[in-house]
Amino acid sequence: VFVISPDDASDFLAKTNPAEAASISPELIEQYCSPIERKSHNLEANSILVYPSRQSLLSPSSAAMALLSNSIPPTEIIPQNIPLDILYEDEYMIVLNKAAGMVVHPAAGNWDNTVVNALAHYLMNESPYGSGEYFTKDTENTQNSNEEVDGEELNDDDENMNDSVTNSISMLRPGIVHRLDKGTTGVLVVAKTRTALAKLSEAFANRRVKKQYIAVAIGHTGEDQWIDKPIGRHPLHRQRMRVVPDASPMKQIRLSATPKKQGRPAQSYVQTLHHDGKLSIVQVQIATGRTHQIRVHLQDHGTPIYGDDVYGFSDWNKALSSRRGITRPLLHAKRLEINHPITGEKLVFEAEPASDMKGVMNAILPLGEEV
Repeated sequence: VFVISPDDASDFLAKTNPAEAASISPELIEQYCSPIERKSHNLEANSILVYPSRQSLLSPSSAAMALLSNSIPPTEIIPQNIPLDILYEDEYMIVLNKAAGMVVHPAAGNWDNTVVNALAHYLMNESPYGSGEYFTKDTENTQNSNEEVDGEELNDDDENMNDSVTNSISMLRPGIVHRLDKGTTGVLVVAKTRTALAKLSEAFANRRVKKQYIAVAIGHTGEDQWIDKPIGRHPLHRQRMRVVPDASPMKQIRLSATPKKQGRPAQSYVQTLHHDGKLSIVQVQIATGRTHQIRVHLQDHGTPIYGDDVYGFSDWNKALSSRRGITRPLLHAKRLEINHPITGEKLVFEAEPASDMKGVMNAILPLGEEV
């Protein structure tokens, strides 16, 4: 789905016949249209919505291919030979140490080079335990509807829900139980069978999974503390989350006449492991799972994650980039405890932080100390 702004609407209509879909060429789409990637997109008065056919958009001669490649989901997962750091694998599940800069599954703007693309290649060609039920040439990809993001629940309300693409996108998450943000590294569990997927999803949903993270925060995070503040989507910046303000009549601030959704409960236990006067190394355990939970809670506390270009301090992030070449939040999923989905055996997975994060942590810690 594409939108044409009110400023361009008259020019667009002058060059097309709205009654004839064939008159809306890919070139006009490229010139006048912007893709809508979320159902919460705010439309200006007199905007025009365009629903072109996939055939017209993917015409080999289309000049709009560069735009569309990031806007229209593929119809299948393309296996890609991308290295994976495998912590554990059997017939039912696989556990990875996800690298920084890698998206977990195909989504708008990142339709390939994801963990799912890499798993498709590995499981079909290299795995000693078999490909499982999701990545076979004659098996249709399916996924669960109860995922988590950074150990946090992923609600379909927060995802791209345009009717024309929802089903296609959901097919691109085979076996995915939870997600880590693109810049976050660490332990990631993926199911290989439908039974394992159901069991693992149930464990995450019912909080039977223990998740521990390490982060580098700006400033002094202070004494160990339990943060219990609800999180919801930001009313103006829809790609961001925020701690939801007190909704009592005396404190509520109305940003618009439209009622806003209340935040969802979010609890994080933050322990300060070390502080050097400028930066803190913190260990965070999350009892709930919300989108960007750790990043938002630390921002609200006044000690955002170092390198976080969404919730952090831009001057600090620029310094991190120029001095160390790091352009991501220094957040790592260090440890995950969960029962095996089939045998019930207690499993504990740990992953070391990436070398870039280790370098920053070593500069904070006294000589010879380790986290």
